[in-house]
Amino acid sequence: MVDMAMISGAMTAFKAVRESAAALISIHDASAIRAKVLELNTQIATAQERALSALSDQFALLERVSELEKQVADFEKWETEKQKYELKIVAHGATTFALKEDGSGTEPPHWICAACYQNRKISVLQDAGQAAASGNDHRRNKWKCSACDFEMRVPFGASPTKPPHPSDM
Repeated sequence: MVDMAMISGAMTAFKAVRESAAALISIHDASAIRAKVLELNTQIATAQERALSALSDQFALLERVSELEKQVADFEKWETEKQKYELKIVAHGATTFALKEDGSGTEPPHWICAACYQNRKISVLQDAGQAAASGNDHRRNKWKCSACDFEMRVPFGASPTKPPHPSDM
């Protein structure tokens, strides 16, 4: 944040420069003139240092404002994007986000990873093929997220274009 004391200090330093310059005009002694010139140069250097510091702080603030504006734009973009999806149960123990029928526009139906969705990322699940059957479980396909390695098993043949039958869940 801009330090008001720093700006005030720079203004005070410039005021001292002006006063020293005015005093220099009224002096007629050469050694006194040299001493005043040295004092004036010191005051000018101090004023410049404080002005540059205030300018540096201002640039840092402008950069921070730019970063925050980008974050706000990213949040607004995500709010729009996430409205296109709804949470769906696609099998017993398998929940994912699916593209809403009314929000798809030109996008083909697809499932996205619920974990990635919670992190404001859209990662489309890919069909990873048939999963090994276990116990009473009938044939299932694995769907996998390439971003976080999340896997879910859904009834064989179920997909975003062909939801599983309720009896398969």
